[in-house]
Amino acid sequence: MTVTRRRLHFNEPIVRAKVSRIRFPKTCPVCGAPASKVTRISTNLGRKVWLRPYFAPRYNLRSTTQMTNAETKSFLVDVCEDHSVSDNAEMRMRSLASIIASIVAGISIFALIYAGADYWVGRQVSPWIYSYLLILGISLFFVYIAFRPSALEASFRIIGFDFDLQYVWFAMSNPMYRSLFVKENPLDAELVSWIVKV
Repeated sequence: MTVTRRRLHFNEPIVRAKVSRIRFPKTCPVCGAPASKVTRISTNLGRKVWLRPYFAPRYNLRSTTQMTNAETKSFLVDVCEDHSVSDNAEMRMRSLASIIASIVAGISIFALIYAGADYWVGRQVSPWIYSYLLILGISLFFVYIAFRPSALEASFRIIGFDFDLQYVWFAMSNPMYRSLFVKENPLDAELVSWIVKV
């Protein structure tokens, strides 16, 4: 079996840090304000995932073996109160958005049947079809809002790990926080512009 490796280049530098010695700055990675809370960011080794109660996989899809705690790495990141992630509230909103979108999308079949029947017999399309299309658009917009990355997810991402799991790669969109992170970890962090992933 051959292992394919690819080189990924980044427009902005990312941070390569030693997993066992990371110290996060006491400022928020999103806005740079002084940190007052701590948020846990976790990942499955081999692929980037923000583990929340609704994202935590019970089985590894590649091998279908049950995951152990050793296969999960967590980092405690200092954030301000405005950018603290509330797992329960976000989980409820995403679950509600999924249920509403599923119900509205299921009604699409009946709306298409009625619209097709009206068109076939030469009648004007029923006004409720237009109302339904408006409700469909609103529900899809709600799904988009619910599932878009939070401000923290957009500004601080885990790219992955190196081959021997000694180093982790972080993408940080705030350049001031990125340089502060490297200063906080002078011997254990560096900026890189490309990585090799399996």
